[in-house]
Amino acid sequence: MTITQRLEELARFSSTDADREGVTRLPFTPAQEEAARWLTEQMKALGLSARTDACGTVAGFLPGRREEVLILGSHYDSVPRGGRYDGCAGILTALEAIRRLGGERPWYSLLVLALNDEEGVRFTKGFLSSRTVCGEWGPAEWAEIRDRETGEGLAEMMAASPFRGGVIRLPERARGYLELHVEQGPVLDRRELSAAVVDRIVGLYYGCYRLLGCQNHAGTTPMDSRMDPMPVFGEIAARLPGLAREIGDCAATIGWVEADPNAPNVIPGSVRFSVDLRSADGAVLERLHRRTEELIWEAAARAGVPAERQGERYTPPVAMDTVMMAHLERCMAQAGLPVFHMDSGAGHDAQVFARNLPTAMLFVPSRGGLSHNKEEFTREEDLQRGCDILHCFIREAF
Repeated sequence: MTITQRLEELARFSSTDADREGVTRLPFTPAQEEAARWLTEQMKALGLSARTDACGTVAGFLPGRREEVLILGSHYDSVPRGGRYDGCAGILTALEAIRRLGGERPWYSLLVLALNDEEGVRFTKGFLSSRTVCGEWGPAEWAEIRDRETGEGLAEMMAASPFRGGVIRLPERARGYLELHVEQGPVLDRRELSAAVVDRIVGLYYGCYRLLGCQNHAGTTPMDSRMDPMPVFGEIAARLPGLAREIGDCAATIGWVEADPNAPNVIPGSVRFSVDLRSADGAVLERLHRRTEELIWEAAARAGVPAERQGERYTPPVAMDTVMMAHLERCMAQAGLPVFHMDSGAGHDAQVFARNLPTAMLFVPSRGGLSHNKEEFTREEDLQRGCDILHCFIREAF
């Protein structure tokens, strides 16, 4: 069976029709629990000892020639109506690399992790599996996390989980973490390359801002008597992309906006919006953040519209381990592939692991750069080439 065929099988565990609408596999849903059981069966069929914990983390262990443990994996949750390759390709290529061993013992003992809640869609915080595995989260953190829509607590969901036993943690002698992932962007596809070594995972600044106006009638309020926050927002939204291009090596996005009361015949009383800023260079991200806030405050001040920041979150950029990257390079060359490096513009479980142990990432291409989309696709031959690299990686020391 090909990796693509196994991805098709895993896509069946979805609360939406995977073929017509895309894969929806949110944490602590029947679809996620069924997928966890299927993944456990796949691991056991390869001779791994496997179990699932109350976080939904699936772990399969295979003894190697050394007691040090190399961790392979990615996530198996999805965004609503997403693709079948995001995350899952990394898990199934890791299992395929182990299948290729044909009984040969890998250099290091192997721990394959299928991680839950990487996407951060359902809860007020994401990366549940990876943060718990790495010991960053425990009962105190779980108690604070809630479903974004219903308010239901994560701790209560974990207590009701069908999976029992202690939560899965990093092995004492963890050697490193390696994650294969689809690129989720167009770089490899445009260059017709099959793989890339990831140098850095971008840092992220997320902020929520509000512009305060005066709600009034759209027809009776003269244009020179208005305190309208919408044109101020329009100026900010129009100028922000140019600001990011001017600074370079970064990205800036306004992905959410809400006018209140959001009625066609009412001047808004306020406009709230998000700002998503990213760069793999910490200094660049800091500069982009500073210039973005200057843009917001200055545009608001010129119009006489008060502005405020309502919340923010910052995640610094993370560099991958140079020793593991060099080993990936050797394996790419051994597979007859050109060695290519790039940064990741998206967040991954690898950024959590990188705070705790040596970590590396390998990208394979996404056709047309599509991801978080039911049309997401990676060719079987590129998955197999990625598997070639993983197979080499687990057979040798680094």
